[in-house]
Amino acid sequence: MVVQEVTHDLRTAAGKTDARQPPRYALRLLGGFGLERDGRTVAVPQGARRLLAFLGVRQRCARAEAAGTLWPGSHEERARANLRTMLWRLHRVTPEPLVAEDDQLALAVGVTSDVASLAAAAAALLAGAPPLGAPVPALATGELLPGWYDDWVLTERERLRQTRLYALEALAELLTAQGRFGEAVQVALTAVQLEPLRESATRVLITVHLAERNINEAVRRLELFRADLGRELGVAPTPWLEHLVRASRAGATVPLP
Repeated sequence: MVVQEVTHDLRTAAGKTDARQPPRYALRLLGGFGLERDGRTVAVPQGARRLLAFLGVRQRCARAEAAGTLWPGSHEERARANLRTMLWRLHRVTPEPLVAEDDQLALAVGVTSDVASLAAAAAALLAGAPPLGAPVPALATGELLPGWYDDWVLTERERLRQTRLYALEALAELLTAQGRFGEAVQVALTAVQLEPLRESATRVLITVHLAERNINEAVRRLELFRADLGRELGVAPTPWLEHLVRASRAGATVPLP
């Protein structure tokens, strides 16, 4: 699938890196926690994962924000002490620092986060950048830190879910405009699979079918969506979506709202 393509095999490249090159760390938070050093898994203590994951999502934050968010039920001094302990533990995980400490906390140089890559790719797509003009990570990868139920994780998980959906829709629209219908259908289907009751995702998929004059597929998708909405929510698609399909069957076009 288009959303799973990468330009370079990072692990292969890492294996060929000159020994004098500083090591590179990859922090994975989508689909589960993981940390790799030049392609090799690094064990991170359970407690220290929380701080590393928080910085992988937020990128940069004040010490007080990190302490208050990660230990919300603790007194301020206790939360700050917990943060100092966590930083000490993280510094013992790898030969190189994973966290940069100055006025604020951030991931150290050489540590990349898949969440940051997703956010950058989504921002480029939503700004109208061509799919081949910017690195597009696996937009369909798993949710943020499954099995974690911290309040901040739940909030960020929903934010990233929305970000991914908007990015997939934007990518499908860009591919459609380029006439790359097969790829556009796959991307749009990914968005629909992530959120079957999201009308904007179904609208993008229907638009791709209409652009390649597959009217039957567009009608079939509309009927499937109508059935899902009726069964799950007891509502019907918006009149605009139905008018889009009817107009196309009659040979007319309908501008986006």
